[in-house]
Amino acid sequence: MNIFLNGIKILLVFTFSCFVLGVQARDRNKNADDLLGTYMVYERSQQVTVHLNFYKADDGTYEARIVWMDQPDDDLGKPRTDVNNPKRELRHIPLTHVVIVRDLRYDARNHEWEGGRIYDPATGKTYRCFIRFEDEDTLRVKAYVGVIGLRFIGRSFYWTRIS
Repeated sequence: MNIFLNGIKILLVFTFSCFVLGVQARDRNKNADDLLGTYMVYERSQQVTVHLNFYKADDGTYEARIVWMDQPDDDLGKPRTDVNNPKRELRHIPLTHVVIVRDLRYDARNHEWEGGRIYDPATGKTYRCFIRFEDEDTLRVKAYVGVIGLRFIGRSFYWTRIS
């Protein structure tokens, strides 16, 4: 009986090790430009769906801006603008031109894009953020207040890549 239990333990450890190594190998194959593309975001609080396009900025960081909204116009039929922007001079800009994510840099060691800022047009507030893939087509975006060492306290969003 003891030999049987040891055999089961060895099989479980082997299976778990293969799983972990497979996940690590998949992550090692990620590179910085894998983030590029368009993602669908459903904003529950606003009950709106938007598409965000990630692109490489001139300085080599990664950014994302709104490229499509299911409700692009207000009740008067005019394009929705960034009315909550803390900078008055930017409040006239249509939401479909607003950069939502800025300054992301890829950290190959941790397999994530970090050091970025994410802007919430619904409140006009900007938060720190980092992004990593949950699976091939799903990003986990973590927004948090910029307190050093406390990035685990915040809100996570899941964005789905559009083919």
